[in-house]
Amino acid sequence: MVIINLGRLGLLRMMISLAIVVLSSCSYQGGNEHPVIKKFTWFSYVASEDIRKKCNYTKSSQYRFVYNGVYNEQVRTYDISDVGEGRYKIKINVTEEADVSSIVFHLDDPDLFRPWRPKTSVTNVSAKEIDMLNMALTDVGFFDTPPPSINLSSISFYWLVSSCIDGEFQQNAYLWPEEEFKKAAFPKLLSIWDYTDIPINPPRETSDFSIYGTAEAMDFRNHFNLKFGSNGLLRHNLLN
Repeated sequence: MVIINLGRLGLLRMMISLAIVVLSSCSYQGGNEHPVIKKFTWFSYVASEDIRKKCNYTKSSQYRFVYNGVYNEQVRTYDISDVGEGRYKIKINVTEEADVSSIVFHLDDPDLFRPWRPKTSVTNVSAKEIDMLNMALTDVGFFDTPPPSINLSSISFYWLVSSCIDGEFQQNAYLWPEEEFKKAAFPKLLSIWDYTDIPINPPRETSDFSIYGTAEAMDFRNHFNLKFGSNGLLRHNLLN
């Protein structure tokens, strides 16, 4: 066993931030769960570009739920797809802050990216259960209210929802502590189907200083905003 000490995290963070700036325009194609690829295609993933591009050409329903529990602390993703015969596959990934103070490299299992890999859960549910999900989305105004006009900050708590149903693509978001976030019932359904055994990071008041320990923007890590454009589709703005 070889232990690689990463004492100079500042340089590592700078390199990662530079890579994000260069590669943030990469498109998520689906299927590849490697943490580096997922990192560089994150903005495409949360915008559900892969779902939107295929939506007009399919009759199958597809959903993507993203819970941002402060991006550096916890991100939960729920991909739901129609697999036929009245069944839907739910793939859940939960990513939390990695401990990179050191990396333990096992010669028989050389996975340097283990600290960044998500905890994954996969299950199947019935069409009736998805009907319940649609009802929960209807109750919170997902299908008939415009998305919020304010920024969705990486240091905030929010749900981002995308769907393709009957060839129509839609997106919306629910930001804590707004009333829609609090009354939304779909998170309870998702928790029933979640077998990762990782509790959700509960919402709280945050600030740049409380997250980064500094007010210097140049030291912010993975700091970005998401915002819906006038066309109702998600876009992003890198802050650092």
